Amino acid sequence: MPKTDNKCYQIILFIAALFLIWTSNSQAASLYERSLEKLQAGLEHVSPSDFTFVVLGDSRGNDTIFKKALALAKSYQPLFILHGGDYSDTGSDKETDHFLSLVNNDIPDVPLFVVIGNHENRKVFEKKVGPSNFSLDSDKLKLRVVAVDNANYVLKTSELSYLRNQLATKRENTFVAMHIPPKTQRWGLHTFSNGATELENVLAEGGVKVAFYFHIHQYDRDVVKGVPSIIAAGAGAPLYSIGFSGEPVYHIVVVRVKNNTVTTEMVKVQE
Repeated sequence: MPKTDNKCYQIILFIAALFLIWTSNSQAASLYERSLEKLQAGLEHVSPSDFTFVVLGDSRGNDTIFKKALALAKSYQPLFILHGGDYSDTGSDKETDHFLSLVNNDIPDVPLFVVIGNHENRKVFEKKVGPSNFSLDSDKLKLRVVAVDNANYVLKTSELSYLRNQLATKRENTFVAMHIPPKTQRWGLHTFSNGATELENVLAEGGVKVAFYFHIHQYDRDVVKGVPSIIAAGAGAPLYSIGFSGEPVYHIVVVRVKNNTVTTEMVKVQE
């Protein structure tokens, strides 16, 4: 082989090796890690006086509605999307990979963060999707979003401690999310009690603007110890029509922060 051809061949092999390394690293990174990079890039261009993010949850078993929910969410040009968990029935590798492919194909440029749900497989989730407890924080936007794991119908001491620590430094625009709603006078069934009273106190003391919950496949609102609380679990899973206080509709929740004033809007997903 001539020297020039051999040199070209070596260059091609080198480029191919770099591509394989890049692809491997890309596949190894979790959805959370990839979304965090996108969020950091997006923060450079967003106005601190007017920004939007979208909340949705419980998309399992209905790709058609979930894809519509993602498209609707994307139309609001959100800084990010917060998914409240239960993207799958069993949390298997296959189901998780399918969920990730939908997200990558339908909203490749929008950061999406997932709160762990009771249908997820914890090991698969933490490997491919993200941590079970996490916080999104921006000094520029005076924004903090804290997600904690209560997927086993209990808010453990460790999660309460994590939440307290994250809320210790106040942000004007602070939000909290977890999959299962606390038991309240309005929300009785399909809720958690162990840690619920402590949670109410932590949220009230932490100056939380809105707390988001999922799990009950409806849209509903409550005010718990002065904190507006929303169930946003209508991104595809079978709706609950009987026995619950909310509205059984497929939906997303659009959260807009304008001049540090927070508004939320439930927007129906057309079936």
